[in-house]
Amino acid sequence: MDVNKYLMTQNQGSDRLINIPVQLSWDYLGNDQSIEVYEEEVITEVIGIGRDFEVSRFANHFYTGLTQVITEINYEFYFYSGGTLSSSANWKMDYTAEGFSVQDIYYYNNNFTNSFFKLDFYDSRDEKSQINYLTIIIPTQQGYKMPAMMQRTPVEIKMPKFTLDYVGDKEGYFIYWLKKREFLNIDTFFMTAKFFNAEKGYFVKMMNQGQFNLVANPYNFDTLTNFYYPVKLDYDTQTYQVLNSNNQRVGLATNPIKWYEYVNPPQ
Repeated sequence: MDVNKYLMTQNQGSDRLINIPVQLSWDYLGNDQSIEVYEEEVITEVIGIGRDFEVSRFANHFYTGLTQVITEINYEFYFYSGGTLSSSANWKMDYTAEGFSVQDIYYYNNNFTNSFFKLDFYDSRDEKSQINYLTIIIPTQQGYKMPAMMQRTPVEIKMPKFTLDYVGDKEGYFIYWLKKREFLNIDTFFMTAKFFNAEKGYFVKMMNQGQFNLVANPYNFDTLTNFYYPVKLDYDTQTYQVLNSNNQRVGLATNPIKWYEYVNPPQ
């Protein structure tokens, strides 16, 4: 019987070419590559596009126009000791005004060492929409000392006055923030201050000026101005500067960043 329909005859002196049709299917070509592409799409959809969250250390910008380079930043915290709100003498740079005894401070009792200053950095002054991106803690174990009497013995105890720098008291000196501005393009923060009193178990809110300056009404003032210090970041030099409400720089020893305990209106 015949196995095919091709008939070949011998023809000497010339070559013959036979085309044999073979069916080929390319349906599965490149499937491996397609699976890899699909995997990448799914992973991107689930975890998002990678972003650079590398953090840099921002230091206080040095002061110019001086005989030496100064990088330190200075803070002073004043506590309300009672009395009339019209007298600046009733705000004292003294932990005893906040209820701590000389013994608590001198012996570093837990109620004192567990207390701290908390600096929060917001993206705006508007309390309804602001976001707190950074927090810096300044412990009470840092800072200057002042003379005091413990019973009949003269001693030196810590006071809420700080000079922070690269050396010495440096906790709270640096701001750790994103190195690049691709994810969050922020160059100005608004800093607030609170004091956590571990003896009484609550936070004490602070202002950038004392209520003794608010002669007309110590409880009626612009909160957008009196509770914040603007902090400007320089990404190129990786430094920051703290400004007052008049856009003037503060933090030098002769012009420190001052915080005053806020006294709530009587109930």
